[in-house]
Amino acid sequence: MSQMLAEISRIVNEDISSRVTQYDVLFEAITNAIHANATNIRCYLNTNDNLLNDEGREIGSIRVDTIRVIDNGDGLTDENYSSFSKYRTEYKKALGCKGVGRFVFLKLYEFAKYNSKIKSTQEQRTINFDINFDTEDLKKESRKVENNETEILLTKLTKQYFDSDKKLDRRIELDLHKIKEKVLMNLVPTLFFYKQKGVNIIIDFVNEYDNFSVQITPDDIPSFTKKNFEVQNRDGNVFKFYLHHIIYNQSGNMYAYYCANNRTVCDFEKQDLKISMPYGYSGFMLLESDYFDEKVNNERNDFDIFPIRTDLVSSLSWEMINSKLKKEIGELVKKGVPDTEKINKEKLQQIQEERPYLVQYIEPEDIEMAGFLDKRIIIEKAKKRFDIAKEKVLINAGKEEYSDDELNEAIQLAQNELVSYINDRVLVIERLKSLVDRSERVESVIHNLFMKKYTKDDYFSVGKNNLWLLDDRFTTYSYAASDKRIVDVLNDIKESIEDIDILKDKPDLSLFFSHNPKNPERLKSVLVELKPFDFASKSDRKKFNGVQQLIDYVNAFKTRENIQEVYGYLITDIDDKLSERLIGDGYTPLFSSEAPIYHRYYDKMGISIYVVSIKTLIYDAEARNKVFLDIIRKQTRLNMLLQKSEKIESKI
Repeated sequence: MSQMLAEISRIVNEDISSRVTQYDVLFEAITNAIHANATNIRCYLNTNDNLLNDEGREIGSIRVDTIRVIDNGDGLTDENYSSFSKYRTEYKKALGCKGVGRFVFLKLYEFAKYNSKIKSTQEQRTINFDINFDTEDLKKESRKVENNETEILLTKLTKQYFDSDKKLDRRIELDLHKIKEKVLMNLVPTLFFYKQKGVNIIIDFVNEYDNFSVQITPDDIPSFTKKNFEVQNRDGNVFKFYLHHIIYNQSGNMYAYYCANNRTVCDFEKQDLKISMPYGYSGFMLLESDYFDEKVNNERNDFDIFPIRTDLVSSLSWEMINSKLKKEIGELVKKGVPDTEKINKEKLQQIQEERPYLVQYIEPEDIEMAGFLDKRIIIEKAKKRFDIAKEKVLINAGKEEYSDDELNEAIQLAQNELVSYINDRVLVIERLKSLVDRSERVESVIHNLFMKKYTKDDYFSVGKNNLWLLDDRFTTYSYAASDKRIVDVLNDIKESIEDIDILKDKPDLSLFFSHNPKNPERLKSVLVELKPFDFASKSDRKKFNGVQQLIDYVNAFKTRENIQEVYGYLITDIDDKLSERLIGDGYTPLFSSEAPIYHRYYDKMGISIYVVSIKTLIYDAEARNKVFLDIIRKQTRLNMLLQKSEKIESKI
């Protein structure tokens, strides 16, 4: 007995990924037929599902059980069978054969039955390939053969792939159009290269359940243009890459794949390079290289290449490959799509609007073809570069001396951190606007947007609260309290609590500032009271009572020794009735971008009270923030590039 010189069960369990599907079975069977010089391949697919109801109508979707592939290739000749019987044979290695593809069959099916009719020997040869395969089990039978024909029959799925008792079902849907597209996308390089040699291959797919069929013909294979480029690793070694491409002036998708051994392996998107064409365009891009041929895995659905790092075995990373690839694609789309510059500009402006603090960290090659890349991926990559820059600055912190580059990096980072903070403020404003616009005017929610209730703070840090909504001056407090009792606030700032009869009252917000940070004994105070925002259900009288409540709070702090100035803010919704009450009580309307801010100075008490509409507060904060954003955007590298592009266009 002469068994295959390998443990088949170990090969199937350890060398073949559990992620393979019936698509991979089709890929392997069809590719093996092509490598055996087949020009006509028929794939018969069937199901054991019964989806007909009592009225004879079909319900649900049917899934593939049996796969039968028939081709007119060379078949199980002596030379081919000798190769079949060896694990990782060198035979047909030049065609990209790894010598392991047939083991994919046994990952999904318990056996594969081969029946090969060979004209040259006038024989029919059969084998049953399973984990106990014996190479001497080849059966030969003399018979008259007019044309070569080899059939592979796969019928019994493994329990790891389909087990109805355990409700495990990984079968693919018996959708011939989808199956045809999947096979075509996987085999486009192979069919293209054979077509170049003058070999035209036809592949039929037949649904034996309803006798429907579809076909892949040479007309489905694009006529690619080839573009060569090189990628250099960190040791100076150069690797050649070949980009086969075509751009159609018609609506559709961009199919872009990394290839190995004349087969597609995975699409660009899997390695963070998602390319999309504008409306009215479509195309194909296939990238191949000897480097890919060496790094592809056994199932040909992934590569042994790291995203960023390299080592002695894998000397190129995806980052290095894609960086050069994007430059090449950028040139191609400029030629194939006349509006490339305009499309790029629109995408870059979107990113600048959303994440202005990241524009400095967008890769140059991403800028050149931004309009054809996924915005999310551009932003994520820029964010990673931003985080790396921050980490680098933190690592260098504390050094006695800094190089010019280190100082510039630190300055650049500080500027972008500030931009990030300003950009986050936009999100806060939008959140507050949405609450008000939707009449979702829960005071506690709005209160927490300013500063979390029942908290206090004697150390200001950017991002801890949103007191800048009131005024940007209020972001430099020396002490702040939210919904805390007056007695606690006074104790915290080391003030006496004598002669105050409202010690248990709690102002919504209490802020304190020092004229001189080195001399905290001269304090300026701001007290804020939030009153009902829904004027449709709350009377103007109740809101106006908030003015007196605020005056009481202001007086309680105004009489303290170290507090020199106190200002009060009442924030609410202001309707016509409340406006009349305020004006009648001596309040003066002050100009604002949305609606008046009402102010009154109480001479005898020496205090100022401001009554502000929540909408006015929002629009004023938005206007102040916009000034920062406009300055930032004008200074960004992206804006300079956009302006440069506009100047070039105007000259043209």
